[in-house]
Amino acid sequence: MKNLKDFNSFISEKVEYAHSTINGEKYYSTWAGSSDKEKDFIKMIKDLPETLESIKVPITTGHFNPEQKEFKGPINNSKKNAIIKIVKQMTKEYDKKQDSIIKYQLSSYYGVSSPARHETDPAYISFRTKGSEKFGKAMSRGDYGSLD
Repeated sequence: MKNLKDFNSFISEKVEYAHSTINGEKYYSTWAGSSDKEKDFIKMIKDLPETLESIKVPITTGHFNPEQKEFKGPINNSKKNAIIKIVKQMTKEYDKKQDSIIKYQLSSYYGVSSPARHETDPAYISFRTKGSEKFGKAMSRGDYGSLD
C-alpha cells in the first residue's frame, strides 16, 4: 500500500497517515491515521473504504475501555454519517468535561499490511485527550498498582 501523496494535498491536510516499515521501506495507509482537527478527521471518515469488515466507535468518555458502537461492513455513506454524528457528539461531551480531544485516531486492528487485506481490516476510532494522556502515564508508572 505504498503511495505518495502529491505536494499540495500533503500540505493542505492535517492528517498523519499510519504506516508500517517492511524491509526498510515505508508503506502508508490510504485511510488509517490521526488528526488533531475534527474537520480533517471527518474527511478521513468520509474516505473510509466501504470494504472494511467493521468499525468500532467510542460512545462514552471514559479513558479506559469506553463503551463502543460497532458498525459492520459494508461501511456505506449512511454508516459513515452515523459515525460522524457520534464523533461530533463525543467532541462536545469531552469539551463539556473540560478535557478536549487533542487527537482523533482511526486505526486498523492489524496495522498497515498488504493493500488487499488492509482494505478489509476491522477498524476502530479512539480519542486522545490531556486526561487520557495523564491516565496513561499514571498507569505506566504503576500509580494504580501492579498490572500483573
